[in-house]
Amino acid sequence: MFSKKPNDSEDNSSENSEKQYTEVTPDSTTESEQASYDAGSNGYSNGNSGRSNPTKPSIISEGFEFVGTITSEGVLNISGVIKGKVTAKSVLVDSTGLVEGELFSDQVMVKGRVLGDINCDELNIGPLAEVDGSVSYESVHIQRGGKIKGHFIKK
Repeated sequence: MFSKKPNDSEDNSSENSEKQYTEVTPDSTTESEQASYDAGSNGYSNGNSGRSNPTKPSIISEGFEFVGTITSEGVLNISGVIKGKVTAKSVLVDSTGLVEGELFSDQVMVKGRVLGDINCDELNIGPLAEVDGSVSYESVHIQRGGKIKGHFIKK
């Protein structure tokens, strides 16, 4: 269950107020516990865990921040911010997207920013992309202007 909790720095004005959503469970002891979301099942479990719909991507929209772990058996498009661990078949970090943490995928296309480690088979870095962290890959393509700071590890 997710509940709406204001940030500590939030003031009483309605302009530019931001909310952070955290998972609330009966055994929660601190607000710093992180949420977990299974993007492959649209976040809900109905007992049909073998069912998947690879034709529709899961989307983290611009202006949305997610803290925790995301797992998807399909495509994940990130235009917002993810702080945590991302595991998916294919990941697109759009030009407005930011991933802070670990990223595990067969195919990764970075047009935005990744601050953390990437473990993938195919990596494509766009012309405005920035990656800062260790990159483990089988094949890589870096377009002119793309920036990577860190270690490269060929599988």
